[in-house]
Amino acid sequence: MSEFNSVFREEISMHLCVMEAELSYEAYRHCRRTMILFDEYLCRINQTDKEIPEPVIESWIKEVSADISVNTSGQHVHYIRQLLLFLTNSGYTCFIPRTLTTRDTYVPYLYSDEDIERIFAAADSLRVSRARKNKFAEKEIPLILRLLYCCGLRVGETVNIKVSDLDFERNLIVLRVTKRYKQRLVPFGKDLAEIIYRYCIGMGILNDSDAYLFPADDRNSHISPNNVGNYFRIIREKAGISCNDQAEHGRGACLHCFRHSFAVRSFDKNERSGIKASESVPFLSTYLGHDSLYETEKYLKYSGNYFEDTLTKFDDYSGELFPEVIIYE
Repeated sequence: MSEFNSVFREEISMHLCVMEAELSYEAYRHCRRTMILFDEYLCRINQTDKEIPEPVIESWIKEVSADISVNTSGQHVHYIRQLLLFLTNSGYTCFIPRTLTTRDTYVPYLYSDEDIERIFAAADSLRVSRARKNKFAEKEIPLILRLLYCCGLRVGETVNIKVSDLDFERNLIVLRVTKRYKQRLVPFGKDLAEIIYRYCIGMGILNDSDAYLFPADDRNSHISPNNVGNYFRIIREKAGISCNDQAEHGRGACLHCFRHSFAVRSFDKNERSGIKASESVPFLSTYLGHDSLYETEKYLKYSGNYFEDTLTKFDDYSGELFPEVIIYE
């Protein structure tokens, strides 16, 4: 039974299926919350026509923005715009509101070497009650976390990888299900290649090109990003990493912070290898699948005292490119 009840309940469910594959766990959670609020609103005003006129949207934005910060309100508008664009592309008449100008205050948590060591140790010894678990989770989660950290992948991209997407001759992953549908090639090192290869043998999927790399219980689908997030919270607690240990405006250690950590470490490694920022940042932006350098600039923010010299060098490079920290989505 669908959790949505409005005239657009089927379309909202379809849109969320796409978003779950594209977004990180936390972003998907926020997106889903916006969809629930909008669906409830459409039911409350008895919207029966399959169109979304301007008064409906403006009224909803005013209602949902009451007593919350401009950033949170902007987030709701951002996600509802994505839904409305989806509906428009599906043939419905919808008013598309302007995005709200918000100040980008988010600061990611960067994992230290000690954090990563403890996380991997906790993941490798993961044991979850049989009544609650995906039967493959104890094998899958350690590799998923290593791919997030070592390759800078999004969670949705990772769980959608199939065996046919792996190229062990060139040590490459072909990412086909990605944000904004931008397919790309991601290389991985020899050590990680050995881990992936042994994992495929252990899972019995090495020669099954149609198999998901991280299957769900029925093997016909993949483990969901939500489940990965649930297991990670268990691992984070076991590793002794508190979600409260965060800078102001940070959301603490989360799965998407592996991607931030990868970006900063990659930039740091390139700087120490003598690669200029003017060469490093565009390459890193392409590798991460970003549409612009503005997105990459957001990934190279940091919390704590890690990589201060590196971030100073990035600031020197990006000063003219990004003169303000006001983001227009």
